[in-house]
Amino acid sequence: MPFRKYKTLRLKDYDYSQPGAYFVTMCVKDRKCLFGEISGDEMILNEAGIIAQNEIVNIPGHYENVELGEYVVMPNHVHLVVYIYDLSGVRQAVTPTVFKAGVRQVVTPTVFEAGGRQAKTPAKNIRLQDVVGSYKSGVSREVRKIHGYKDYKWQRYFHDHIVRTDKALENISDYISMNPSKWAEDIENELFISVLTEETRTNTAKEFYKNLTI
Repeated sequence: MPFRKYKTLRLKDYDYSQPGAYFVTMCVKDRKCLFGEISGDEMILNEAGIIAQNEIVNIPGHYENVELGEYVVMPNHVHLVVYIYDLSGVRQAVTPTVFKAGVRQVVTPTVFEAGGRQAKTPAKNIRLQDVVGSYKSGVSREVRKIHGYKDYKWQRYFHDHIVRTDKALENISDYISMNPSKWAEDIENELFISVLTEETRTNTAKEFYKNLTI
């Protein structure tokens, strides 16, 4: 994703259970618009889209050290920022990067006191791909209960970017929040990319992620 040659973008030998902020994109198989439609600058969720959004909201409840930043459900894909924290001492979640105060959607670390929230999955075992895999499975299971959606599938792979700077986090958060208004030129929009040559598609994707994650 977003194009064929961008199949798996996991960094070789990188430990994705390592504390950090991650920008994640998951796309419906064949980029079919199954989650709703864009009306004006607003995303109108259908039943499947509401399920996709609710499953995002539920992610932190499944893990002891995972929280969310900005997120959006689009017609055929989902964007979200996932924070994986390190737990120590009184089990206070500590971000690996110090983000400047005032940056939108920076999650305040949560303190888990004795007898507090019980995690379904131990923190030390959490990897980004586990969080994403669980989310995709949950959405698929519920969406397939909808009439006409029994064959629902995600694209096999997902795209992720390790957020390393305040500026990158700000850019990504802004992009996610404004994504519905930019749908006409979205690199996951089949109507947009279908008129581009393969070379232009590839260059557009590279430039998109380069500019977004500076």
